Amino acid sequence: MEFFSNLKRRYNALIKESAVPLMQSRIKILAFGLGLLMLLIATILILLISSGKTAIMIRLIFLLLTLLYASYLLLYKAKWRNAAHILLIALSLFILTNILMYKHGINMVTFQLSIIIISASFYILGKNWGIMYSAINIMPIIITFTMTRAQGGSIYLSDAEVSSNTFMLCLVFNFILLVLMQYEFFKSFYQSQIKERELNHQLQSALKEAQEATRMRADFLSSMSHELRTPLHAVIGMTNVLSIENPRKDQEENLAILRFSSENLLALINDTLDFSKMNADKIVLNKADFNLTLLVQNINATFHTKAEQKGIILKLTSDFEDQPLFVKGDQTRLTQILNNLVSNAVKFTDTGGLVEMSISTTARTAEKITLLFTVKDDGIGIPANKHDTVFEPFLQANNNITKRYGGTGLGLSIVKRLIELHGSKLKLDSKENVGSTFSFDISYELAAIQEIMPVAVSAASTADISGLNILIAEDNIVNIMVLKKILEQWDCDYSIAKNGLEALEMVKAGSFDIVLMDIHMPVMDGFEAARHIREIPDIRLSKIKIIALTASSDVDIQQSFSYAYLDDYLTKPFRPDLLKKKLEECLSGGA
Repeated sequence: MEFFSNLKRRYNALIKESAVPLMQSRIKILAFGLGLLMLLIATILILLISSGKTAIMIRLIFLLLTLLYASYLLLYKAKWRNAAHILLIALSLFILTNILMYKHGINMVTFQLSIIIISASFYILGKNWGIMYSAINIMPIIITFTMTRAQGGSIYLSDAEVSSNTFMLCLVFNFILLVLMQYEFFKSFYQSQIKERELNHQLQSALKEAQEATRMRADFLSSMSHELRTPLHAVIGMTNVLSIENPRKDQEENLAILRFSSENLLALINDTLDFSKMNADKIVLNKADFNLTLLVQNINATFHTKAEQKGIILKLTSDFEDQPLFVKGDQTRLTQILNNLVSNAVKFTDTGGLVEMSISTTARTAEKITLLFTVKDDGIGIPANKHDTVFEPFLQANNNITKRYGGTGLGLSIVKRLIELHGSKLKLDSKENVGSTFSFDISYELAAIQEIMPVAVSAASTADISGLNILIAEDNIVNIMVLKKILEQWDCDYSIAKNGLEALEMVKAGSFDIVLMDIHMPVMDGFEAARHIREIPDIRLSKIKIIALTASSDVDIQQSFSYAYLDDYLTKPFRPDLLKKKLEECLSGGA
């Protein structure tokens, strides 16, 4: 009894090893087949003891020993495929010897075993082995029939020579095994369908959880962006205020360090938020007319001071030189791309090096122009095996670069995705200690110069904003202090509203020129307040200029339906000169 209990434990363990219903069915069919065959052979041997048919008994004993070895491989070594091959080969040899023994006919047992081999080979080992074992067993029978007929001999199906009892036993075994195989496979397919439905349900649940996690992450980053930008706005704003109040030389140096650190922190926040928005597919390109020549000149001027401090030559070349080129596209995203590439080039180029930004025309028609943008440096370069790594988020070519130059590793990842949004591809040509060249091309629609030559812009640049009556709608005390300091420098008049509802009532009661509207405020937020202001019956009041000052990202602002109620916006922290420019544009009607 202990022996059979041990076999049962091994069999159950073998079944549990495979969680796939089909695999379990194959093992069960093999185990039952081996058991039934050994029982059948043992019974036949008992019936043949007194028959004196030694040759048949020897063949059956050899077959029984072979099946015992196959059972050993199955239960003790867990090699069920090997056991299946041994079973099928042994039965095939038995059939072959049957054909050789019955030269003028085919034994009925041979046919029964052939059917078992064909079915079992497909069910247990699959299509390819099933075809092979079927061919091995069918071909000898066909050849035997063909040769016997060709030689003019008679062809017949003989009964089992051993005895009629043997034939009946084989027939019953045949039916039992065929029914068992059909049952096990039907059950495995049924279980597979149940498991598939369960997996689909789990997949749907996991998908919903992932979508919810993505939404929560986006909401968290958006919230964190606002919470981080608000105090950072105060730091950068007060730094700018102190910088223009005639500080001492030592104070200038301290303020420069403070400004550098705060701007680096702002860049980190912006990169992280941009990367998150791109992952959530929330970045959409906005098309507007802009002066490309002026844009690249401004970018070059932005990095000129930093390049001079490092002793680097910063060069700008284009095949349209100083001629204004007006195109229709997303200048904000192009600025972001070129800023990142030029910033990297300046960062990773040592003293005495050269950084060159060039723009060349590759194709032009009456309506469109395709431009090739190239940023080249002779800095530290990138090893060939790291060319793909540098485009992965949060990764740089090696840890030493992070320690020496800093950075999050998000810049190139963001650039790559922004260029892909333009339908282009960022190309890299770089050698270690030689330099790097980043290039990409973008097609733009050409804009008619006369349509966007801004008469108001020149006026705005000289517009006098002193005496402007401005309503500051802001709930953060530090931000109010920063705005007051900035506006006092320009001799502007101002009033304070602590929430959106208070701002709405003050607009209705007062005569303000411009509202500087914070978005996130208690009682009533800035979007809602702007909507109510636009609904004021008095058109003189409802058309008041509203500039949103918000710590939300550009994407969050532009994707909001309420953006339509604003004349313009600035994201915190902002430079005072940008605010002044917005005020001048509003004053001149060019916002």
